Amino acid sequence: AMDTVDTVVWQAFQEYTDLYLELMGAVQDDVDAGKLGLGAQTDDSENPVLDGQIEYLEYRRTNDPARPMLQRLYGNEWSERVIGDVLFPDL
Repeated sequence: AMDTVDTVVWQAFQEYTDLYLELMGAVQDDVDAGKLGLGAQTDDSENPVLDGQIEYLEYRRTNDPARPMLQRLYGNEWSERVIGDVLFPDL
């Protein structure tokens, strides 16, 4: 088992890490070039990053898979407040 971890799993981890760093470098290049940003808009142009984040939060707020568990453990009111205000707040 350790041979598998030392070879196959380690190689997969290294490849994943390399890809992650490559993607983060590309994102940083886009941020530096002014193509991406979450800051306030100074004109009427759309911000695809902010729009995507808002869309994601709205989807997750509506479809949170932990909702039933939270409701059973803590009740509906508390669960909805945590989901809406803490986990997936309005931006």
